[in-house]
Amino acid sequence: MCLISMNKLQAVLFTSVLLAGLLLLGLGLFELGSSVAFLVRAEQTEARFMGAVARTGGNHGGTFLYPSFQFTTIDGRSVAFTSSSGSTAQPYSDREQVKIAYDPRRPEDARLLSFLTLWIAPVLLCGAGLLLAGGAVLVRAGLARQRRGRA
Repeated sequence: MCLISMNKLQAVLFTSVLLAGLLLLGLGLFELGSSVAFLVRAEQTEARFMGAVARTGGNHGGTFLYPSFQFTTIDGRSVAFTSSSGSTAQPYSDREQVKIAYDPRRPEDARLLSFLTLWIAPVLLCGAGLLLAGGAVLVRAGLARQRRGRA
């Protein structure tokens, strides 16, 4: 009886971890596709750092600084945007120029051309998904090999 319930527990754990890994991998691939699709339709230009927006909160209760930029679109409009990535220290100096990409149909949808802004979510999600799903499969295969060795 104990062997049957142990096998069921292992099956439930394996399935749960595998599904969680596949879900994270799927979300990571979706984020990857979203970043690639954005870059395909985006125009690239330079933006000027105009200051930072301070926002408090989060788990640590501290203040994060979200850099604000201004740029000119290909049709001559001046657009300002605030990055969705913040930090506790300001990484830009006044009026520093940075490379950005923006959607020409919605110029307020602009992003810094940086690894953190474009690729960190897909990399972390895909990595976690592969670790969980791959780990579950490897543990399951190791347990099966161990059972065959005892038989």
